[in-house]
Amino acid sequence: MVMSVAPDRQQRATGRTMHLGEDILLARHGDRIIQLRQDRKHDLTIARLHGGRTDWAANTLAGLTERVPESPAMRMGRLADDFKADKLPMPSDEVRFLAKLGVIWGGLSLALSAGILWLTYQSANPDLMQSMMGATGS
Repeated sequence: MVMSVAPDRQQRATGRTMHLGEDILLARHGDRIIQLRQDRKHDLTIARLHGGRTDWAANTLAGLTERVPESPAMRMGRLADDFKADKLPMPSDEVRFLAKLGVIWGGLSLALSAGILWLTYQSANPDLMQSMMGATGS
């Protein structure tokens, strides 16, 4: 018994969405398809072809979920979990060393900036400031 694929395709256009695997199999085999069935456990569409052969196609694009960007909060949570489980691509001792180095660098930068501001405030001359602003003295 040979089933026509076109009426089935028309039926899907009236309400049900067509699975990606069905579209791929129709593009590959066209009218040589006898039957299409869904394997929901493995998320596949399986086609029975003339001559007893079968072919299958996935209903999802491979790696699509990996390309979806995650929010920064989700990424930091995942990194924290990976750090706790020691699953990072670098050793945890190296991560700790880099974190300490970053804290030291930030402290030195803050101290240097505060020192420059303090020196600027201490050496400020009000007359010099007024002349730089273009204000005329009275």
